[in-house]
Amino acid sequence: MKNLTQPSFLTFVVGAILLFLGIGMKANGESGNIILYIGVGLIGIFWLWSIVKVVTAADMRPFQKRFWMIVVIAAPVIGGLVFHVLHRKAGKIVS
Repeated sequence: MKNLTQPSFLTFVVGAILLFLGIGMKANGESGNIILYIGVGLIGIFWLWSIVKVVTAADMRPFQKRFWMIVVIAAPVIGGLVFHVLHRKAGKIVS
């Protein structure tokens, strides 16, 4: 569960909360749109961060990196989320 406390995963959590909060507040006017855009931006940063983490992971074999890169790019947010949950620690990767 150590991966769930990393800054990249926390960026996703905060982004998702802001996204849903912005959707809920969108009827109230401009402030809902701003919160919505911030949430989308944070989730986009999480996705890019996931790609960088896959590329720079030193504890994965080349075929594992290719697999995770396909997953993260094919399903942008969900793929990054699955990677962060399943990529435990060095030498112990669930693929």
